[in-house]
Amino acid sequence: MDHIKSQVDGLAELSDEQVAALQESIVREFELVEGKETTPEVVDAMTSLADMLDTVRGETSRREAAKEELAARAAEATMRVTGEDGEAPVGDMPVEEAPAEETPMEEAPVEEVVETPAQEDEEKKKAYSAETSDASMTQVEGSELSTEEPQTTTTADEVQQEEQAPVTAAAEQPFEAPADRQPVIEVKEAPVTITAGADIPGYSAGSTIADMSEVAVAMEKRIHSLRRVNGGDGEQHIVASVTTEYPEARTLTTDAEANALKIAAVAGPEALVASGGHAAPFEVKYDIYSIGSTNVRPLRDALPRFQADRGGIRFVTPPSFAAGTYANAVGVWTATNDSATTPSPATKTSLTVSAAAENTKSTDAVTLQLQFGNLMTRAYPELIARHNELALVQHAREAEQNLLSQLTNGSTAVTTTNLIGFGRDFLVQIRRAAVAYRNRHRIDPNTQLQAFIPEWVYDAMAADLTLAMPGDGTLSVSKSEIDGYLSHSNVTLVSSPDMTVFGSQSAAALLEFPDEFDWYLFAEGTFLFLDGGTLDLGIIRDSTLVGTNDYKMFIETFEAVAKVGIESLKITSTISINGVAAALRDTTGSTAAATIEL
Repeated sequence: MDHIKSQVDGLAELSDEQVAALQESIVREFELVEGKETTPEVVDAMTSLADMLDTVRGETSRREAAKEELAARAAEATMRVTGEDGEAPVGDMPVEEAPAEETPMEEAPVEEVVETPAQEDEEKKKAYSAETSDASMTQVEGSELSTEEPQTTTTADEVQQEEQAPVTAAAEQPFEAPADRQPVIEVKEAPVTITAGADIPGYSAGSTIADMSEVAVAMEKRIHSLRRVNGGDGEQHIVASVTTEYPEARTLTTDAEANALKIAAVAGPEALVASGGHAAPFEVKYDIYSIGSTNVRPLRDALPRFQADRGGIRFVTPPSFAAGTYANAVGVWTATNDSATTPSPATKTSLTVSAAAENTKSTDAVTLQLQFGNLMTRAYPELIARHNELALVQHAREAEQNLLSQLTNGSTAVTTTNLIGFGRDFLVQIRRAAVAYRNRHRIDPNTQLQAFIPEWVYDAMAADLTLAMPGDGTLSVSKSEIDGYLSHSNVTLVSSPDMTVFGSQSAAALLEFPDEFDWYLFAEGTFLFLDGGTLDLGIIRDSTLVGTNDYKMFIETFEAVAKVGIESLKITSTISINGVAAALRDTTGSTAAATIEL
C-alpha cells in the first residue's frame, strides 16, 4: 500500500490516465484488505484506503471542473471576438488571394465594394464614412475582411463623391452603432465562493466546495481525521472559507468622496447636520508615518558565520604566543654548556605542553512576540504592518547588543586618554592598539584586524576636523575619506548603531557627543557567529487568546558568538571634540596649551 500512498502524495503531478489507474488500484487494494479477518490493523488500512480514494475522486472532480471552466472561458472569448457562439475567430477566416498575374485591385469582389450613390442622404454618407475609416471593423454588410489589412475597392466616381463630402460631417453628432452591435451590460450579483481548507480527505487545499451540505461532509471528515491526534489547546483548523467578491460599486476604499458617491447610489443621500466650523467631515488618513527604521545587523554580518543547528559548538582554547610560555622551550646551547660536567651535566631548556582546555558555547534565543486583536487586524492592516516593522527593528537592536555583551566577556578591558582633537586622536589610538597587538603575537604586519566602533564616531571625527585651523580643508570629511586615513593600517572599521544609544531629546540643551565610548579590536576570525537557524511559527492561538479574540505573532532567532581566537581588546576612549591639533596642544601630558607667537 506504500506505493499507493506515495502516488497520492504526488497526486497533482499525475496525468489524467495515471489518476484513473490509481483509483482502480485503490479499489482493488481495498477489496483485498476487506476480505481479511476484521482486526484493528485491517480497519485502519480500510479507513486509510477510503480516505485516499476520496482524495483521488476529489482531484478528478477538480480537474473536470477546471476543464469545464476552461471551455466556458474559451467560448466566452470566441463570443466576444465573433459575436456568435462557436463561430471561428476573424483572424482564422480564409481570405481569397488574387492570382499572381493579376493585381488585388482587379480581383476584388464586387460585394466588398460599398457603393454610395450621389442621391443618398447625408446620414448614409456619415454612416459609410465611419464604417470604412475604422480599421478595426471586420465585417461590413456581410463582407469578410482581414483585421490586419482591410481591403476596399473604390471607383473614380466614389473617390470624387468622398472628396466632395464635408470632412466635419462625422463630428456633427456621435455615431451610434447598429442595434446588433450595441454593448451588452450584464448585471451580476456578488458571487460567494466556498474553498476547502487543508488536510481534508477528498479535498485539495483551496478547491471549491459546492454548497453548505458538502461543507458538512467535509467537516465530518476533518473531525474524523483529528480523532487520532493527541494534545492541542485552542488551535483552529480551517475546514472551509466563505468569501464574497463584491463589484467595484459595492467596494469601499480609503477615498472618502468616492465612498460617499457609492453609498448614495444605493441608499440615497444622507443629510449631515453641522453648525459652524468647517461643516464637513474630516478626511481619514490611514497611512502610517515611517522614517525608514532599519533592522540591519552590521556586527553579526561582519563576523564569520557558521551554522550551529545542534544548539552550540565545542572547541579548545588556543595557545597564545603573547603569554611568554614558549621562552622556556627555546635556549642557546654553547660549547661551554656542552663541556661542563660540574656540578652536574647541563640540560637543554624544555617546555612541557599541557592539554588544551575544552570549551563549549551554546546559542541564545532572541525572541519577539506581538499580540493583536483580530478586529484591529482586519480593520487597520497598515497599523499592524508598521508595528511588525518596528518590532523587527527592536529585535535587531536587542540581538546586536547581546552579541556585544558576549564580545565584552571575551575581551581585555583597556583605556586611553585624549591628547588632541578626536578627529586626529582616534586615528593615533587605532594605530597604537594595532601595532602592539601584532607585535605581542609576532604576526605579519599585513594581518587584517577588525575594529568595531559606534556608528556616530565617523560624524564625531568629521565634526572635530571641521573645527580645525583654517586652511586644513576639512570642512567636509566623508566616511570614505576617514576610511582612507586608515587604509595602510590594515584595520577595518565596522560601525554599529547599537553600541551607543543616544537618549531622548528633551526641551533643553541639544544632546552632545558622548565624552567616552567603548570599541573593540581583534584579528579577523577571533570570534565566530553561531547561527542556530530562524524559527518563525507565525500565528499562535490558545484557549486564552481565542477567548479574547486575539492572536500572537512571534519570531525567535538562535544565535551566539564564540571566541576561538587568541586576544580581543575592549578599549574605552575618552574624547574631546575641539579641533585641536598637536601644534596647538602640549602632548607631553600637560593640559596647558602651547604658546603661539604670531
